[in-house]
Amino acid sequence: MESLLAVQNIELQKRNPTSAQKAESQALRAKVPSGVLEKFERLVGRGKKAVAIVRSGVCGECHLRLSSGTLASLAYTTEIHYCDNCGRFLYLPEDEPLGLTAAASSASAAAKSSAVRSRKHATAHVL
Repeated sequence: MESLLAVQNIELQKRNPTSAQKAESQALRAKVPSGVLEKFERLVGRGKKAVAIVRSGVCGECHLRLSSGTLASLAYTTEIHYCDNCGRFLYLPEDEPLGLTAAASSASAAAKSSAVRSRKHATAHVL
């Protein structure tokens, strides 16, 4: 995914890339599987960024929160992942936190709240 991100950065930086930048872009493209490169070209051909950087659990292009399963897969596998909303390739920088802590703490808070409600409900029936 780093290769695609580097190609995207080269192509978006300048309208008329130098011959050195073209050569670097071609070398990076050679590292990418053809099917992935085809989808990359389609997105770039439409004037869109093809690779979205994930920040705080959010797609950097459509700005929607990614599912916890997608975030975990991004962090722990080397497979290529797409945003479920905008279809762009997702790239999670190595130093980026997953963004799961807020979701996990809100889930545990919801579970605690539910447990308190059920205890209150059970106590009301006993009286």
